[in-house]
Amino acid sequence: MVVSKSKSTYVLSDVQKALRTVRSLRMTKTARRGATSLGFDDQDIVDAIQSITSSHFYKTMPSDTSGYPHHDVYKFVFKNVYIYLKFQDLAGHMVVSFKEV
Repeated sequence: MVVSKSKSTYVLSDVQKALRTVRSLRMTKTARRGATSLGFDDQDIVDAIQSITSSHFYKTMPSDTSGYPHHDVYKFVFKNVYIYLKFQDLAGHMVVSFKEV
C-alpha cells in the first residue's frame, strides 16, 4: 500500500539553496526531458524552483524504489504553465520530475 503524507520531508529553503544556480542544478533525465518539452531551459528550472512557496506543497510520497528516500511534490504555476515537480534527496537534493499537470 502506498501512503502519502501531508507534511514535507525536506525543508523547502534547503532544497532551494541547494538548487539555486544552473551549476548546482541536479536532475534526472526524465525531469530534464519533461522541462525541455515545456520549453524550459536550465535557468528557467532554477527560477521555477526559487519561485516555489510552502503553499505549493502537494504531498510527500514514497519512492517507487524500495529503500530510497521519499519524494516531496509541489504544484505551482510558472510562466503560465501548471507544473508538477518532485524533489528527492539522493546524496544531495535532486529534481526527479518536472512536468505539466
